[in-house]
Amino acid sequence: MADSTFAEHVATTNSRLASLRANLIDAATFPEACSELTKWCQDQRAFTAHFEDNLMLALEVAMDYGTRENYDYMLTHGLVGACFTHRKHLSKMSATRIGRWYEQMRRLKKNGGKRKRAPPKPKEPSVIPPTNGALPVLTSPCPPPSAVLPPQQTNGQPLQQPTENNNFMFSPTNSDGLVFLFFLFGYECVFWILNKILI
Repeated sequence: MADSTFAEHVATTNSRLASLRANLIDAATFPEACSELTKWCQDQRAFTAHFEDNLMLALEVAMDYGTRENYDYMLTHGLVGACFTHRKHLSKMSATRIGRWYEQMRRLKKNGGKRKRAPPKPKEPSVIPPTNGALPVLTSPCPPPSAVLPPQQTNGQPLQQPTENNNFMFSPTNSDGLVFLFFLFGYECVFWILNKILI
């Protein structure tokens, strides 16, 4: 009779732990379920091999959801703290997990309930301001004389620089030169020279 009564007690308790585990997922039912589980874990008799599996499953869900946004992480902290006190009555593996959860909740409480995140990298400024506080000096849009490039080649042939007309005296379009020839050689000689130039 005693054995059957204890078996029924174990089955009822494990069923309740499974129900609490489901309620810990929902943010609306999380506070009540977490408070009930915390009160139950304050009793040392809860930490036996008969309830260990379902208890650890419920604690795992509480740690997963209890540290999220819209959940009260302080209730999770109280639950893990109650289990941390009696963890030595569980198996070594379960006791180690509870110890890790306790340290995690302790750090979380120290950070104000917010998980640490890597700070974003500062964006590099596109223009570095001068160190003396003065505005940067604008450069001239025109290149300096030293920056003028030499004449480039076109189709493999170098561009020819303009040269002075050294044929000043004998140019057929230069009137001053023709007048000079008239006085120097005479009319017929000038015509002969022009024919040689034009032909």
